[in-house]
Amino acid sequence: MQNEIIEKMTEAGKSSYATMQELGAINSKVLKNLSELQMGFATYTIESGVEFVKTLSSATNYKDLMSVETEYATEYGTKVMELSSKTADVLTETRDDVVSLFEKSIENVAVEPKPATKPAAKRSSKKAAA
Repeated sequence: MQNEIIEKMTEAGKSSYATMQELGAINSKVLKNLSELQMGFATYTIESGVEFVKTLSSATNYKDLMSVETEYATEYGTKVMELSSKTADVLTETRDDVVSLFEKSIENVAVEPKPATKPAAKRSSKKAAA
């Protein structure tokens, strides 16, 4: 009996460890992907800002200035939406990976049915005649 308990505990420990390793891999992957997106966005922001300032310095009148600002805002907004979409894709993929991991973990859990218990018999109490 004791050996059986030890074996079950060992198996549960190994299973938990494997699950935690998989969860760690998922976390590493999402952090890597989000960091790459964030770094790409930061690089784009700096580069586009420099280009914007260069273009601004060449504007000769108010109309040119507004045109440059509008173009910059449009391009920047488009890039933000693109990066937001990529971020949502990364997070959706991560959610799917985590759900899959937990579904697999739940399938591996063996639940032993408890023996059925009978409800306690009701006691009939007789009142003493007074």
